[in-house]
Amino acid sequence: MNRRIKNKFINSFQVKIYTTHFVLAVVLITGCNKNDSTTVSDPAKQKWIVTTVAGDGIAHFSDGPALTAGFKAPQDATVAPDGSIYIADAINHRIRKLTANVVTTYAGSGTEDTASGQGGVAAFKLPIQLATDAAGNLYTLDVEDFRIRKISSSAMVSVLAGNGERGFADGSVANAEFGETTGIVADNQGNIYVSDNENKRIRKISVSGLVTTIAGNGKAAYVNGKADKAEFFSPTGIVIDKHQNLFVADYNHIRKITPDGTVSTFAGNDSVGYEDGQAMIARFTFINDMTMDDAGNIYATDDNRVRKISPQGDVSTIAGSTAGYKDGDGAAAKFNNPVGLGIDSKGNIYVADDNNNRIRKISFK
Repeated sequence: MNRRIKNKFINSFQVKIYTTHFVLAVVLITGCNKNDSTTVSDPAKQKWIVTTVAGDGIAHFSDGPALTAGFKAPQDATVAPDGSIYIADAINHRIRKLTANVVTTYAGSGTEDTASGQGGVAAFKLPIQLATDAAGNLYTLDVEDFRIRKISSSAMVSVLAGNGERGFADGSVANAEFGETTGIVADNQGNIYVSDNENKRIRKISVSGLVTTIAGNGKAAYVNGKADKAEFFSPTGIVIDKHQNLFVADYNHIRKITPDGTVSTFAGNDSVGYEDGQAMIARFTFINDMTMDDAGNIYATDDNRVRKISPQGDVSTIAGSTAGYKDGDGAAAKFNNPVGLGIDSKGNIYVADDNNNRIRKISFK
């Protein structure tokens, strides 16, 4: 069974899943997408606090006041330039919007389909990942739709790239093919980067309308080096820094791709588990998604924790421990399969807490 899908969807719901040989998981950039942070306090003075900002904890669908709204396995949260929070509500087959403490449906009819169109006319199957660009456009990944879709700032849903066939092909956006995609990020020029987990490659969708492979040769392994020689085991969440370096969650490693295509290991080692510390000493269990603040700190969901990786690669835990549900001080707070992450302009982090059917906020004081 595809472990990523098993982990990301509540067992009590019946959803279609795909089988692969390796674990899958699930992104984004300064000034847009999930990396929408411009102000970060001194980490030494930070006390992390977890609160619930949306969701009543019951798996259902309802819009309305944030804390009474209903979600079914929310998979991702991203913050737009205007501060609105968008949520991939997977099993409700919708993209939801949280603003002014009210949840509304932004796109999706609730029917499990792939229709394009305006807002509620459009349809999604199982949306799992979101990204925003500087213009406020959304981009979505879907477990059962092998295309990258775009939602304009006016909620018009269209296809950005992919012909709908499950496979691998670079080329024009209309002819390109993707496998299961699990991470997405936009840069300041509007180029989109995608973790193509099934094809073990990192793909780029340029503003000129071409899809290219920037790293990975399709083999599943941990191999560093030049773009076409490098190998990824299970690429998922992806972020980009001010220098156009990409960072990719690769199961229990974080890999770095420089602008010239050189791949290296930024943090994590071959031992699966949990340990904070320096880059190559730290251990991860299963990194699902990542986001980045303006100072270059990466935040990652790992098992039932949110971890922080400094620009130097030092790893710490800011919130979470064992599975559960509890707000409060970061060390005492509990999540139940936290998946997607977003960040706002003040450095607040938003967590899609899958099995708790809630959106949580991690702030500092």
